[in-house]
Amino acid sequence: MYLELIKLVSLPVIALGAIVGADVSALSGAFAAPTFEQVGQYGVGEDSAAEIIASDGQILAYSNSDKGSIDFVSINDPSNPTSITSVDVGGEPTSVAIHNGYAIAAINTSESFTNPSGYVAVIDLWDYQVVKEIVLAGQPDAVAISPNGKFAAVAIENERDEDLNDGLIPQYPAGNVAIINLKGDVTYADVRGLAGIAPSDPEPEFVDINDKGEIVVTLQENNHLVVLDSSGNVISHFSAGKVDLYDIDDTKDGYYMPVGSRQGVRREPDAVAWIDDNHFATANEGDYKLKRRGEHERGGSRGFTIFHKNGTIVYDSGNTFENTLAKAGYWNDKRAEKKGVEPESVAVGTYDGVPMLFVGAERANAVGVYNISDLSSPVMTQILPTGKAPEGLLALENQGLFITSNEKDAVNSISIFKF
Repeated sequence: MYLELIKLVSLPVIALGAIVGADVSALSGAFAAPTFEQVGQYGVGEDSAAEIIASDGQILAYSNSDKGSIDFVSINDPSNPTSITSVDVGGEPTSVAIHNGYAIAAINTSESFTNPSGYVAVIDLWDYQVVKEIVLAGQPDAVAISPNGKFAAVAIENERDEDLNDGLIPQYPAGNVAIINLKGDVTYADVRGLAGIAPSDPEPEFVDINDKGEIVVTLQENNHLVVLDSSGNVISHFSAGKVDLYDIDDTKDGYYMPVGSRQGVRREPDAVAWIDDNHFATANEGDYKLKRRGEHERGGSRGFTIFHKNGTIVYDSGNTFENTLAKAGYWNDKRAEKKGVEPESVAVGTYDGVPMLFVGAERANAVGVYNISDLSSPVMTQILPTGKAPEGLLALENQGLFITSNEKDAVNSISIFKF
């Protein structure tokens, strides 16, 4: 152990981006599987941000909250992505999805935390006009479209005011999940009374839909997961649970030295993605401080988890996701005392017959690629360097592409990888 630490002390520390000159050859050399290679990038400029992305394989859309728009890029030639147009949506776009010639964007128009509002904009990809606006009773966050295209789900977060009462919840109004059919009719799934933390004030963060039309929802601050049917009925719900972390670096000192530990760390998942109709993966970023006996005050377990939809944990990465990135040079010492590399995003895709899980580390500017042929024992096959602060991940299996949107990068804002 101490020999390993001596070797690691010599690693340079990054503030943003991969360490310049960091030696990852030993890591990549250990992976015999085919790999991804970056073939293109797109820059949005200093006055914009690429946050959440969606694509039909030819057109890529990204939410741009800095400009209040949904912006579109052609990726017909992945090595040379080009701008198509920008659509002003009259608010803060929080998410976007694409299906069958239309982009569906969630727009936050809230006047205040206590008076949240928003709508869904339907944009025709033929002429890039907003053809429908669907009013929502609250502030939207993530949006997903069912694989069969028959409905969309929107996480109505109604986010808390972090400056009020030290950001503690409950803070009303409570969040819920909006389910929108093809006619634009909206029903709301009530997810109150389920979580162990602030059950009266759920804050849905992210949604995804499987082939059966089941919706998985993360309640990040509540540290809870809910599975709904397409009508909004609760199929299952359970705590995201806690993790004991050992051999991590939780001290801001200019070095990477994994000698710290934290017990009872709430997972507090952000993004979630179905792997199949029974399993999903979560990125356990963390976003809440809460003093409770037997728990660490700060949530975010620095890794990812694979759950069965009945709540059974199939796999948890523990300290391995962060430590593998850090040892390869992807480490941000400024975040050591907080949530480390902050896994924020996940995506799933199958390439050359191999099911793969992608886990984005917002504070390490990297994505871990895992072979998940055995869900109980994922194998990291590659680390992909991205632009600054990867926020959105997109697996385009049919095109053999994997794409990240990097929120804090004006030049490498969208990174395009080819398998």
